[in-house]
Amino acid sequence: MDFVVNAHMSWIDFVVIVAYLLFMLFIGWYVSKRTTSFEEFFIAGRTMTTPVLICTLVSTYYGIDVLFGTSELAYNEGIVAWFGYSRPTYLFFIIAAFGLAGRLRKHNYRSMPDVLEHFYGKPAGVTAALASFVYSLPSLGLFGMGKVAQVILGIDPWIGGAIFGGVVLVYTLWGGLWAVALTDTVQFVLMCVTLAIAMPMIMSHVGGFDFVAEKLPASYFQPMGGVPVWLVVVYAMTGLSILVEPAFYQRIFAARSFKEVRNALLIGILIWSAYDWCVTAGGMLARASVDAGILAAGTHPNEALLRIVIYALPAGLTGIFLAGVLAAEMSTIDSYCLVAGGNIVYDIYRPVFKPDASDATLSRLTKWGILLSWALGFVLAFYFERLLALWVFMSTILTSTVFVPIMAGLFWKGRKTKLAGFLSCATGLASAVAYYILVHQLGIRNEEYATFILNLTLGGRTIELWQEYAIFFSLPLSLAGFLAGNLLGREVQPPPAGSGAAP
Repeated sequence: MDFVVNAHMSWIDFVVIVAYLLFMLFIGWYVSKRTTSFEEFFIAGRTMTTPVLICTLVSTYYGIDVLFGTSELAYNEGIVAWFGYSRPTYLFFIIAAFGLAGRLRKHNYRSMPDVLEHFYGKPAGVTAALASFVYSLPSLGLFGMGKVAQVILGIDPWIGGAIFGGVVLVYTLWGGLWAVALTDTVQFVLMCVTLAIAMPMIMSHVGGFDFVAEKLPASYFQPMGGVPVWLVVVYAMTGLSILVEPAFYQRIFAARSFKEVRNALLIGILIWSAYDWCVTAGGMLARASVDAGILAAGTHPNEALLRIVIYALPAGLTGIFLAGVLAAEMSTIDSYCLVAGGNIVYDIYRPVFKPDASDATLSRLTKWGILLSWALGFVLAFYFERLLALWVFMSTILTSTVFVPIMAGLFWKGRKTKLAGFLSCATGLASAVAYYILVHQLGIRNEEYATFILNLTLGGRTIELWQEYAIFFSLPLSLAGFLAGNLLGREVQPPPAGSGAAP
């Protein structure tokens, strides 16, 4: 194994990083001594307040997919990363704050599949759990861990992902959601403060807005850039996943009240928008630095922001920033490992095999589920070459499966059947997977976007079907499944407020 320390880092930086990792382990160990039930382990005893929710929500959603994914898009295309990818998500957060959180808090749910089981029964709940499990695999975070290790140590990404990701696995297994939330609080401070310090220093060191404007083409400053319009629509539609996001639902159920969640989301939007803009600017600065010869010409878009920060910051601050990068990634990995572990045990094993499972059994098996999700996420992490492609795939799987039946369950007051819920979930999931397989098998690889495109000729006109376009087909098919199930199935009575999942 090659081991090449980045020349721009000092021993002080490594001391900071090691100290941070040890502190995360200490928090997990400390909380483990005070976690006595499954509800405390999985949803923190429903006692989270606004300050803790702000920290855990912001840090969970703004992990590696934003830090590297948004900067990757900005590096390649410019400000479309903010206008076309990041900005639409704020609308969905506002909808979630005012239209969704209150309805979910009326019931004693513990997980997102609980909602489906409540309205449509076990088949729909189990299918939703499968989609949630795939979505919650910590692939994005482990991918980022590998990139960080590659940049600072020169080791293979999969080795770095195993080392840094292993720390997250340990403290999550120890302390559950409270360990996740408390470590997220530390990670929230690190990721926000370090990026806020880094951006002005980078601009001062390599050049400001005039430098960027001089080095980059005019298309970089157009809101939609040079990205195909339908791809921009896909990026915007990934925001739909917020409305069915399992980690978000878990925070809603863990909150002390609906108002705590609403306030946390509204404050979080302000923080997210500033963070997005800094990351977008960082990606563009990195691209301008490559064009100016400051960074190496072969710098990968996924690594560009990280490399320009390491180049520009002095010793000590570089270590703090890298600890912040690790924080952003760890806060994503720990949250989704916990959700995925719960999907396997609480949402599939419990209703199908052991409805009367004890708290001790659920807690113990959920830890095995966490371990399984980490291992599968590790395998998936290095399958996709571009992080955005991985994010779109996972978002498509989740949204295609559960968006229609959940929105219908919460907001549609008309006829609903168990068959409608199951067919909607199953049709959406199957069609999304089938589309990806079809395009990968029959399509042609596009090197510029590191994706696959299937060209179809209809009536003398060629239509390009990108692998990212799956949601354009799977989401309408999920709706069709719901409508067909509503016509063919037997109507179910709406559940009373305050109840939990269906027996």
